[in-house]
Amino acid sequence: MVGAPWIDGQNLAEALNRAGLAGVRFVPIKFTPKSSKFANEECGGVNIVITDRGAFRSVATGVEIAYQLNLLYSNMWKVDDYIRLLANRAALAALKEGKTVADITATWQEGLAQFARIRQQYLLY
Repeated sequence: MVGAPWIDGQNLAEALNRAGLAGVRFVPIKFTPKSSKFANEECGGVNIVITDRGAFRSVATGVEIAYQLNLLYSNMWKVDDYIRLLANRAALAALKEGKTVADITATWQEGLAQFARIRQQYLLY
C-alpha cells in the first residue's frame, strides 16, 4: 500500500487504474499506521493488488506511482526523497520536469543495454 495524510485515495486509484498497467489494480483505502513517518495519522492511499504475477512489472508500477504522485500532489510530495528508491538521477530529473512515464524509463535504457552486452560474454549456457 501507498499512502499519506495528504493523499486522496480515490483520485490516486483512479489515475493509476487509468494508466492501464498490466497485472495490477489499485483500490482506494484509508488507514492509520501504528509506526512510520505518519504514525497515528489517518492516511489516504491505495492498496496495490497484483492480479497477474506474470504480467506485473514492479519497476513500471513504481515509476507510474511516482509520476502520479508528482502530478497530483507536487506541492506535498517530496520528490527529491524518491532518489532512495529510484537510484537514477536522470530519471529523477525527468520526473521533476514532468516528463511522461515512457520518457522517464527511457533514461536508463542505454545503461541497461550496455549491461546486457557486457553480461552476454559471461553467460555459459
